[in-house]
Amino acid sequence: MVNLHTHTHLCGHASGRPADYAAEALGRGITVLGISDHTPFPDDRIPGIRMPYSKLGQYLEEIDSARKLYPQVKILAAAECEYFPELRSYYKEELLGERHMDYLIGSVHFYPYKGQMRGFWGGDKMDGDALMAYAEIYVEMLESGIFLFGAHPDTFGAAIDGWDESCRDCAEAICRAAVKAGMPLEINTSGWVKQDQNPEMPRPYPLKEFWEIAAGLGVKAVVNSDAHSPELVDAYLQNGYALARETGVGVVQPVKNDGDVI
Repeated sequence: MVNLHTHTHLCGHASGRPADYAAEALGRGITVLGISDHTPFPDDRIPGIRMPYSKLGQYLEEIDSARKLYPQVKILAAAECEYFPELRSYYKEELLGERHMDYLIGSVHFYPYKGQMRGFWGGDKMDGDALMAYAEIYVEMLESGIFLFGAHPDTFGAAIDGWDESCRDCAEAICRAAVKAGMPLEINTSGWVKQDQNPEMPRPYPLKEFWEIAAGLGVKAVVNSDAHSPELVDAYLQNGYALARETGVGVVQPVKNDGDVI
């Protein structure tokens, strides 16, 4: 089993070190483990929910230490990158280049909307304009060619009251771009964990409607837990695979830009 999306204590809102994740992975049948904390930024923007840039070296050292302690698990060094177009060279040249990370995850938690950056967790509901603004930046991220896969494309489920034509348009735009770019999208099972933690969350992701559209358009998927603590390393992964089977989405093991299989 493969899990390419996990977070450590260094991001400020998760717990556990890479070695703790590796220990849990070994006991739960995960043979390929990606440590993919939220990207630190050179200017330390968005503090509090990602590691300071000064901790990036420590992060990579902790991953290397875990590899030595748990050689039975293939441990990969990665980062979940909030997509800011002006930082594309940083992602590509420093993280993938100088720092030799194995892969990067592309994600959009904040999207430009009416001159401001807007997120999903402030209580604001997304109308059609907001959904398309999100889709536009997500599509740009997919087209950049920097990332291994697109993270939780259906996170907008946390900010809608119900599925409508605007949601369909958003989903179709993202899915068509993913197919054109040859990039998998992520069935991210942490939405179910969030609902366990907050039963008031009205529409957790993964969204079945999104993945039905994805299947119809030929999108390929990866299934990850987006764990924020080691004991959740495999949380709901089997449910994610079941959703893929139910909707007809093919699950793949992604291929890096250099042609190597993860």
